[in-house]
Amino acid sequence: MRKESKLFTLILFLFILMTGNAQEAISFDQALAYTLDKNYDIRMAHLDKEQASNNAAPGNNGYLPTLSATGGYNWTYFQGSNKLITGDVNYDPNNSYNYNAGLSLNYSLFDGNGRRFDYLRSKEAEQLSELQVRALIENTILKLSATYFEAVRLQEAVSTLQESMAISKSRLTRVEYSEEYGQATALEVLNAKVDMNTDSINLLNAMQSFENTKRSLNLLMGIEIDEQILLVEDIQIKDDIMRDEALTSAMERNVRLGSAEHTLRSSELAIGSNKSNWLPSIGANAGYNYRGSDDPNGAFVVGSYSTGPNAGLSLNWSIFDGRNKTSLENARIEYDSQVIDKKRTEQAVKLDLLNAHGAYRNALFVVQAQDEIVNTARNNFNRSEESFKLGQIGSVEFRQAQLNLMNAELQLSQAKVSAKNAEQTVLALMGSLLQ
Repeated sequence: MRKESKLFTLILFLFILMTGNAQEAISFDQALAYTLDKNYDIRMAHLDKEQASNNAAPGNNGYLPTLSATGGYNWTYFQGSNKLITGDVNYDPNNSYNYNAGLSLNYSLFDGNGRRFDYLRSKEAEQLSELQVRALIENTILKLSATYFEAVRLQEAVSTLQESMAISKSRLTRVEYSEEYGQATALEVLNAKVDMNTDSINLLNAMQSFENTKRSLNLLMGIEIDEQILLVEDIQIKDDIMRDEALTSAMERNVRLGSAEHTLRSSELAIGSNKSNWLPSIGANAGYNYRGSDDPNGAFVVGSYSTGPNAGLSLNWSIFDGRNKTSLENARIEYDSQVIDKKRTEQAVKLDLLNAHGAYRNALFVVQAQDEIVNTARNNFNRSEESFKLGQIGSVEFRQAQLNLMNAELQLSQAKVSAKNAEQTVLALMGSLLQ
């Protein structure tokens, strides 16, 4: 067997080894379902969201009373004497006991509305946490999309280069036979061998890149890194995203704008929370206590106990505290800062959306143009192949037609991936990526 045939067989074996144990090809929607369910960062973000929900509970913001129980028991063993005017009185060793138990209920009736503002701020923090989870999910989907469709491109590239290598092998065989019959030169044979070796190197590099990208994809999906998968080579691209509709959606649903809005509301509530420090607080308490003692050596009382309820009201009013004034002024400054930040975020989102939509429209045009180039290159290749078989053109001209077709197909695949990534970016800015 010729060395070139052995090389072709080896590369074909490696390709079969890469894909032979692979599962059924998964679509992007299936990959997305895996990611939303198993991605490590998303799972951790959901736990952070649960913590924010717990912090926003009424009981964590002073709306529930506190109930506490106390109890104690003391034992003493002693002996000694009492010195009296009439003389010393000795007492024998004995035990004495003290014990108590009680329940105490406390509730803040009014605290200047501080807890109300704190509760509302914790609710804003909870909603902000939800937006942060959504932002993480959107960024993860963008990474998934870029990685998945890059893997699709490389999978297509492997197929294209494998086909090109088969053509080069066939060309080499034909040239070698032609040389034997004196219809081709040794130089043409050497050129054919060089071209086949070049194609084999390109194919091996593409296969390695494909494997590396699949492992990155597995990590995003939260599955075993070395699990073999195949991908659906059907890239569906939306071509009807209108500029004005996209801009309107972004102003209403963009996650960055939503986060800025909740941060602004929280700053506004912080002003009310600081104002509450100027108002009095009123608290109520109630309880039930039991106390007792037993002292056989007591001079007059050898034992006692008491039991019963108690209740009361308390008022606390900080008449003056310079720190309250500073805190309130800083809260107002922070609010003004957030107003400016929200406006800046609006303009930044608008800028990103317009730029992304422009790139999206341009990418669609490139796909259409590149598709036409592929059709032209394929027609040219088919004619060149027929002419090459008839001996009407040389090996070099045929190789050029082959390269034109191969490069056109690779560029079309790249153009589709770029257009899909541009589409996903626009949808993310619109707040529609999860739909």
